[in-house]
Amino acid sequence: MIKDILNQEGPIQMTLLVKSATRGISSSGSPYLSITFQDKSGTIEARKWQIDESDEQLVTPGQVLTVEGVISTYKGHPQIRVDDLSPVDLKNINYEKLIPSAPIPIDEIKKEIYAYISKINDNEIKTLVEAVINKFEKDYFTFPAACSVHHAFLGGLAYHSLCICNDAYKLAENYSLLNPDYLIAGSLLHDIGKVLELSGYIATNYTLAGNLLGHLDLGSIVLYSEGKKINMDEEKLLTLSHIIVSHHGKPEFGAIKTPITPEAYVIHSLDDVDAKLEILASAFSQTEAGEFTKKIPWMENIAFYKDKSKD
Repeated sequence: MIKDILNQEGPIQMTLLVKSATRGISSSGSPYLSITFQDKSGTIEARKWQIDESDEQLVTPGQVLTVEGVISTYKGHPQIRVDDLSPVDLKNINYEKLIPSAPIPIDEIKKEIYAYISKINDNEIKTLVEAVINKFEKDYFTFPAACSVHHAFLGGLAYHSLCICNDAYKLAENYSLLNPDYLIAGSLLHDIGKVLELSGYIATNYTLAGNLLGHLDLGSIVLYSEGKKINMDEEKLLTLSHIIVSHHGKPEFGAIKTPITPEAYVIHSLDDVDAKLEILASAFSQTEAGEFTKKIPWMENIAFYKDKSKD
C-alpha cells in the first residue's frame, strides 16, 4: 500500500489507480508525465521522464496499472520515478483496495438503510423511497457523496445519507412537531441527484447533467417523476421535493429554496454538520494531537485544535 512506502527509498512494483495525469515539458524541452497515483491508503506523486504516445494513452484517470520504478524523496516529499507501466486485467482488479471506502461495509449500510425504510408508516412515502432507491440501487450504494470535499469515497453517498438518517430519527423522538416519515425519506433521498451529477466512484468527476443542472435540480426531478408514477398525494410529494431543493440552506450555497418546513430545516442542518465533521475528521487524520489543523476553507477558514484526548 502507498502508506507503507512513503518513508522508503528504492525500487518498487505496485498495482495503483491513476487519479490524475498531466503532460509537461522538462527544462531540456522533452515531454514527461506528471501522475498522481492512489490506492485505499492514500496518494503519491510520480513522474515518467521517458514517454511515448502509448504511455499517454495508458495513463488516464481511472486506469489501473502495474507500476515499476524507484521511490525517493524530492523537495521533502515522496515521489516515484516511473520506469515502466502496464495495464492490469479488469478481472483481477479489486477496487476496494484501490479506492478509499466507507468505514462500515456497504452490505451493512444497505441493511441499515432498508431497515429505516421499513419504519416509514405512510405507504405512499415508503413506496416512493423504495422505488427511487431500487431504481438507482447499484449507484446509490457505491457512489461517493462528492468529488473531493466530503465523503469522497466508495459508498460515501449512502453512508452520508445513513448518518443523517440516524441523527434525524433521534431528533424525531425528542420533538413531536417532526414527522419521522418525512425525515427518513428526506435523509435517504436528499442527495439522490448525485447518482446523475457524478460520474461514479472511479476517478469521480461531474457529468454534463451535473455541470448544467446539479444534484438538487436532478434530485427533485427524479423524486417528482417517480412520485407522479405512483399517483402520490401532491402535498406529500411537494413536501419531500422541498427537502431536496432546500437542503443547502441558502441560495449562495446552491439551495434552490431556503428551508420552510421543520423537516427541511432539520435535514439541511444535519447535512451541513455531517459534511463538516467528515471534513474535520479528515483534517485531524493529518494533524498531531496538541496541534492545529491547516485552515479549512469549507469551515470559515478556521484552523481547528486537535486536543490530546484525540491522539
